[in-house]
Amino acid sequence: MDLPLGAEKTDVLYGAENTTRAVITFFKNARTVSACADSISPSVAMGVDSIKKCYEDLKSRNAKVRWITDITKDNLRYCRALMHYAEVRHLDGVKGNFGVSDNAYIATSTVIHAQPVPELIYSTARSVVEQNRYVFDTLWNKAIPADDRINEIELGMLRPETVAVKDPMEILHRTMNMVSQSKEYSVCSNSNGLLYAHNYSLQAFKTILQLHASGKHKGIRWITNIENSQDEKLLQIIRTFINLGMQIRHISTIPLMSFGVSDKEIGLTVESLQGGALNASAIFSSERAFIAQFATIFEELWNRGVDAEVRMKEIESESGMFIDVIQSPLEIQDRYHKLALSAKQQILLFLPTTTAYKREEKIGIFQSLQEAAKRGVEIRILLPVREEIDEQIQEKIRTMQGFEIRKVKTTGRTETRSKILIMDRKQYLMVELKDDSKETFVEAVGSAIYSNSKSTVLSYVTMFDSLWAQSELYEKLNVHDRMQREFINIAAHELRTPAQSILGYSELLQNELDTAEAVDMLKALSRNAYRLQGLINDVLDVARIEGKTLTLQKTDLRVNEIIEEAISDAENQAKASGKVKVIYRANNAADSDVKINADKDRVLQVLSNIISNALKFTEEGTIELITERQDQYVVIKVKDSGSGIDPAIFPKLFEKFASKSNKGTGLGLFISRNIVEEHGGRIWAENNADGKGATFTFTLPTKND
Repeated sequence: MDLPLGAEKTDVLYGAENTTRAVITFFKNARTVSACADSISPSVAMGVDSIKKCYEDLKSRNAKVRWITDITKDNLRYCRALMHYAEVRHLDGVKGNFGVSDNAYIATSTVIHAQPVPELIYSTARSVVEQNRYVFDTLWNKAIPADDRINEIELGMLRPETVAVKDPMEILHRTMNMVSQSKEYSVCSNSNGLLYAHNYSLQAFKTILQLHASGKHKGIRWITNIENSQDEKLLQIIRTFINLGMQIRHISTIPLMSFGVSDKEIGLTVESLQGGALNASAIFSSERAFIAQFATIFEELWNRGVDAEVRMKEIESESGMFIDVIQSPLEIQDRYHKLALSAKQQILLFLPTTTAYKREEKIGIFQSLQEAAKRGVEIRILLPVREEIDEQIQEKIRTMQGFEIRKVKTTGRTETRSKILIMDRKQYLMVELKDDSKETFVEAVGSAIYSNSKSTVLSYVTMFDSLWAQSELYEKLNVHDRMQREFINIAAHELRTPAQSILGYSELLQNELDTAEAVDMLKALSRNAYRLQGLINDVLDVARIEGKTLTLQKTDLRVNEIIEEAISDAENQAKASGKVKVIYRANNAADSDVKINADKDRVLQVLSNIISNALKFTEEGTIELITERQDQYVVIKVKDSGSGIDPAIFPKLFEKFASKSNKGTGLGLFISRNIVEEHGGRIWAENNADGKGATFTFTLPTKND
């Protein structure tokens, strides 16, 4: 509200009479009054008659009055009285005393209980009024309703709020306050939560449990997971708390979050408290709905639990068979490390995929295994055959003592979606692989089964030993396969030399002989030598493909030129029957002039193989070569009118030795497929819709001009 022009002044007044007169002037004709004062000031407002009459006047004129103060047990009577005249809010520990009306400001530094103030600043300066109005509004937004604060004082109820805390010491402080102010307290956490309580708040828990023993507290209940290979230190801490009077129960699966719930508040975290370390983040809430929800969750878990003493006796006797299903990825990771570190004789580990191997590296499993190996534990690891991790595996073998790593080739029968760790042939952890594409352990895994079931452990040991032996056999077969490929390569090269010699001399002799019979014999010799040479070339190509040494000599080419050359060669073969024509057409002129970057001889080899097959199965009719351009590819089709593709060999048409002909080895289409794919294209075949003949189609990437 604007102040009257020319009325700005600021005075400092002394003495009760002067200050009271100024306060009355401040209230007179005011339509809004905002006051911020310490915990003593409500006694002045309601305990000094002349000032109280001002508030009665404000109420009768329906003026808007707001008050901020620190509501305590001592000033509660005055605050309740003040609430009849003003909207009151509470702000912890507020200091300073000032008021702002429509056009004036008052303030004092000294307040005496239920007495007029001895000194006062009074100002109508526009800048002073507006500045302090802004200060008041800022504090008002931070303050809480008076009713919430009064309930907190009279009923012990916390005002509803939910806060996130990231300071470890503040988290500890708030947790201890929650415990000390509770009438009952319940906790759900993994066993490291008990270690946390022992390390940082043992005395506070002792105090509450003593109150429980004397009937002044309902006690503390704790749900945790007490594992078969639990650290002895943690077991001793559990016994300590039980002896103090805490009720503890074991459940096999702990929720992802750890939480504590009292009758007034909850505190929760998603951290594992590894080693009992301080929490780095937590959420606290006094909202009744949250408290009720987590109290219900706790009761459900508590009713499923097993008494901690029963569970520990089971562990100590080592006679109890257990099967625990673990749902929390963080808990699975923690158990994974503990099993690796607690092994005494042997660890067998099967990892199903390459990425599983990489994730284990990231979470430090191999470091835990290394520590076990230093204690003399035998470490055996099975990995799937994946060439991209061979170097990593070899490096791991070189740098880690006590490790033996083998690769196993899995098939449909042996492939698994789980990783399995077997500890001392007594316990196992089987972890479900939920999404192998994820990079982190927590995202990739699902649930896990942890057990000491003797029959299951022995089954996994048998499976592991079988795969271990299989991996040894695989290595031997791999060596044999390499030796076989090397032999074929050498033999094919050695055969090529005499075949070339036979061809050369037979052609020379044909020019020297003058009898038709001798010429026919030499022609037969040449023809078979050419067949032998073709077979040798095919065997060499297969050896290159399987040895991954097939290389391409690419140049820029026009498709129509390659097609014409292939047709020219095919026409010579077609002359023998005289009933088959080889023709070429393009869908349009542009399709006949497509450019590609390819190995000319290899593309001709593909066309020759397909056309030769077409001629082999076509007694009469046509073999048509068709080209068309589709997006970034040229499509080349070879369509014949022959007998078509036998259904028996259709599924393996492009594999080695797939042939129904009494001629040839069935290697041509296998070689053609690999040549096309090496160029970045693909190849397929189908019988024609009219029931006559088949069409073989392959694609090659076009060259951008």
